[in-house]
Amino acid sequence: MKTRQWLLESRPTAEITRDNFTMVERDIGEPDMAKGQILVKHQIFACAPAMRGWMQADRPSFVPGIDPGDPIITLGGAKVIRSSNPAYPEGARIFCVGAWQEYQVLDPSVTECRVIEDDLSLADALGIYSMNALTAYFGLLKVGEPKEGETLVVSGAAGSTGSIVVQIGKILGLRVIGIAGGAEKCGWVLNDYGADAVIDYKSENVAERLAALCPKRIDIFFDNVGGDILQAAVDNIAQYGRIILCGQISGYDADRPAPGPRDMMQLVYGSVRMQGFLLHDYASEFDKGRADLRSWIDSGRIKHREDIRPGFEKVPETYAALFHGENRGSLLALIDDEALRKPGA
Repeated sequence: MKTRQWLLESRPTAEITRDNFTMVERDIGEPDMAKGQILVKHQIFACAPAMRGWMQADRPSFVPGIDPGDPIITLGGAKVIRSSNPAYPEGARIFCVGAWQEYQVLDPSVTECRVIEDDLSLADALGIYSMNALTAYFGLLKVGEPKEGETLVVSGAAGSTGSIVVQIGKILGLRVIGIAGGAEKCGWVLNDYGADAVIDYKSENVAERLAALCPKRIDIFFDNVGGDILQAAVDNIAQYGRIILCGQISGYDADRPAPGPRDMMQLVYGSVRMQGFLLHDYASEFDKGRADLRSWIDSGRIKHREDIRPGFEKVPETYAALFHGENRGSLLALIDDEALRKPGA
């Protein structure tokens, strides 16, 4: 069986572009039914900033690597079309770690595959109920250790993760300030997601605005961006403040890592905790996180936006939009319209 597949043509050293990828057609073979392998048809891909790091030569060792000539690893939603594995029957809809290709043979014993058993569409599973939502939940609750009445600042506040952090912060009784780029996205953060204030990093001095908005300084900073915005938050952090390191998107399209804070003694003198985390640190608590998110979403306390862009041929351009600030919500690459439909619809 043949499939179209996107490969890494060259490592991006600055701005990621369509030229970093090439599309080929390959024979994928048949699934080994004796080993419980399954054949899936990919229907939708998540566009995650972390994938950019997987393409780097000096990537951290704990993430999968994508070298030139390799298929692009991704999180996605797929439909099982051939199986002898009773845990993944034909017709099942799954969340999986796959690749940018139309069809793929997967081995659930070595590759993450999770059957989506409820009434969600695949787009919902990769959007409002995605790993990004869980990242927001566990990052804020477990690393941030929020207390009612504290001040929370969120960078990338209009993004897939940041927007959920803003809303969970309000649910928990925090004063929330979002940082986003452009009037439209700042409007979402303030009016749709309920932040108490918002800073437009494209037109305002972030450090000055944080100082004005946080006279008692910042208790919790949830960082999706790094770079100068992280420095501005450090300059305004409270004693015993917590800095949650989730992402560094400001440095993903650069040829060197984003710099850290200039004066680490400021953190020492303030007894400030700066901590990174991985979502799977909390895998044993995923069911609790999903249940809380589902309750908040069903009751209308959390809103979400998806930016769904169709076309297998356009997947690289769709992904690159993430780094150009062009996306309008969780960015998803749609391969098959079936991913938009709920079961039975």
